[in-house]
Amino acid sequence: MSENAMGRRQALRGAGIAAGGVAIAGLATTPALADDDNGLLGSWISVRQDDGSPDKVRLVLSFAGGGVFVSHDISPAGPPFTGTWARHGKSFRATFWTGFPGEGGPESVGPTVRVRLVGTLKHGKISGTYRATVFAPGSATEVLESNTGKFSGRRIDA
Repeated sequence: MSENAMGRRQALRGAGIAAGGVAIAGLATTPALADDDNGLLGSWISVRQDDGSPDKVRLVLSFAGGGVFVSHDISPAGPPFTGTWARHGKSFRATFWTGFPGEGGPESVGPTVRVRLVGTLKHGKISGTYRATVFAPGSATEVLESNTGKFSGRRIDA
């Protein structure tokens, strides 16, 4: 297997929400957060699973004011992803990105990953689907690989 193919697979595996999952028992939205954009603001412990893969990844999804979104795989660990989110009726959408070093080391240009997520909040739980796309180094249009999956999660209480 070529180093490039391995690098792309590693990028997809670490793709933050290259994200999907098994339902996690949910917690009800706390009263202090009930009015904040229909209860999405804050962080959610989640599980994602790529379609066709038995592997499940634990991650944290964070919704902040101003449309700021952060996703971070925690088990196994991966790089953080940053981007934006918005409500659309009863659903929400997020688009977020991360990058990886190139084959020449940390200073070289490597692939980037964009994830587009669509989900819902029901009964204190979030769930939905995503599509992760790996782009060639230095390109926002040349697709190397893409995959889809599902995610679910529950709020992290302070």
